[in-house]
Amino acid sequence: MSINAVLEENGLRANPESLLESKYNFEETKSNLQIKENSFEELCKKTFQMYKAEEVVLSFNGGKDSTVVLHMLARFFQKDHNLKHLKILALFITDPDGFSEIDEFVNDCSKLYNIELIKMEGTIKQALERMCRERPLIKAVFMGSRRTDPHCEHLKTMQPTDPGWPALMRINPILDWTCRDIWQYIYVYDVAYCILYEKGFTSIGNKKNTKPNPYLQVAESTTGRVLNYRHAHDLLDNDNLERAGRV
Repeated sequence: MSINAVLEENGLRANPESLLESKYNFEETKSNLQIKENSFEELCKKTFQMYKAEEVVLSFNGGKDSTVVLHMLARFFQKDHNLKHLKILALFITDPDGFSEIDEFVNDCSKLYNIELIKMEGTIKQALERMCRERPLIKAVFMGSRRTDPHCEHLKTMQPTDPGWPALMRINPILDWTCRDIWQYIYVYDVAYCILYEKGFTSIGNKKNTKPNPYLQVAESTTGRVLNYRHAHDLLDNDNLERAGRV
């Protein structure tokens, strides 16, 4: 089944016309994104020279950033003769307070992409510790971190975990991507994304610590009553406000 067929079957959202305004030439945008994806592929080549496929996992939380990494990783696997028949290992940390939309999207992605989904409970550290106990072959983890994320401003593209954490090599392919880069990649390459972004969420944690971004409110002009929230991509060039919905 084709990607488009699975998208249609599962009702996943991808609308390339919503983001690419006339002032951004489509071909120029795609060319710029291709440069970024070429850098990603070079990092993948380096990674899979150092590690076997069964030694590498993707940390996948269903958010837009890790979804872009998943999409590029799947494309790389399909291009590589030695990897194209293998499943991508993906770690998803479950949360009792998580959004059902995220859970559904992650399960949909397991159909859309060639994923072996590893579900673990607990904090990030607890999940990684358990994963490493149960799957001792794993030595490296692809992350969807960007420099605007907390504690990520000084990260390197490849960097071991900190002392006290399971010994893994962190691989950070989109560290220097902006919010605009992420959304343009999503629309240019028709990447499915979680429906919560259409409801004004811009950085998604769980139900207790996340709400729609207040900067995307659509309010009634006379009373100020919030009527709705605009799409997350409307916050394109305000990366510093991306986590304004976190509490």
